[in-house]
Amino acid sequence: MKDLPDGPMGGTSSIRIGDLGIRFGDHDVIRGLSLDIEPGEFLVLLGPSGCGKSTLLNAIAGLIDVHAGSISISGRDVTRAEPKDRGIGMVFQSYALYPRMTVKQNMGFGLKVGGMAKAEIAERVARTAKFLQIEPLLGRRPADLSGGQRQRVAIGRALVRDAEVFLFDEPLSNLDAQLRADLRIEIKRLHQQLGSTMIYVTHDQVEAMTLADRIAVMKGGEIQQLAAPAEIYARPANRFVAGFLGTPKMNFLEGELGFAEGRPEFRAGGLRLDLSGLPMAGRAAPGPVVLGLRPEDLAPAGDGPGMIAGEVVLTEPLGPETIVWLRLGSSQISVRMGAEDFPAPGAVLHLRPDLSRASLFDRDSGQRL
Repeated sequence: MKDLPDGPMGGTSSIRIGDLGIRFGDHDVIRGLSLDIEPGEFLVLLGPSGCGKSTLLNAIAGLIDVHAGSISISGRDVTRAEPKDRGIGMVFQSYALYPRMTVKQNMGFGLKVGGMAKAEIAERVARTAKFLQIEPLLGRRPADLSGGQRQRVAIGRALVRDAEVFLFDEPLSNLDAQLRADLRIEIKRLHQQLGSTMIYVTHDQVEAMTLADRIAVMKGGEIQQLAAPAEIYARPANRFVAGFLGTPKMNFLEGELGFAEGRPEFRAGGLRLDLSGLPMAGRAAPGPVVLGLRPEDLAPAGDGPGMIAGEVVLTEPLGPETIVWLRLGSSQISVRMGAEDFPAPGAVLHLRPDLSRASLFDRDSGQRL
């Protein structure tokens, strides 16, 4: 992607969402949601299908009505404003290009409808096409473009509007894996060069972790955790967040929190793990808990106290590493191992957990202790 050309192409704006409520019929999709997005921030709304992330994005865009609460952009209340008056540019999952128009006509159509002068439209389209490196495509029609090229055109159509805020609704979902990776890098560069406020909806945790300044993990129309990617990965607020981020996901072991000579320890069957290095453990009350361990925080070691033993079920060679799945009682756990490690099915591995990096959750509420 080229360096940013001279001239305006978007601004930076803050977004404030206060006590937002969205209702479809008698069903509350979002209730009492509040969120502040800083100028120039790249915020990712992450969650499974049906969690309300696209609904929230569409409410910011003005594409659906809100039942309660407020939305402001740069201090201006836009809760009841028309989409065209909100100063936004939006990129959808579907490219939604006009098939009989050229790329140039598609990019400039919204400006034309808005009554902008032809010369200004031509200048903006040319500037944006140069920025996105799609100048050779301006005379083509959508049928003559690849999926990645079409999505670049869709992004360009948003950029020509000089919007205050850019909204992305799963823009890479229809692309193959390699194109998704390529365009993900381009979108990150786009944000770095424009410095614009961007909100990006996805169910793909890799997109969220690599793109976001902050991630809002959503479930059931509520934000479960709002923090930087590294913070959410290392210190998930609850078991849902812990299980949603990470490939493979965090391992969960159910057991009891107890104390031996004042030291907290995790107990599950004959397993005893000293949790003295985990600050939260010393402050928690004894009782049923769930211990969370990332696959990379388990290392093969010799047999001995404080080890987790499991029977190898299968291995997944991934090139630079191997994921090994083990049976541990009635559950399965995964561990990251070296590229050359291929333990045979049925073999028993003893693993040393890095308990300083563990997470501890209440078994009933799922909340981090």
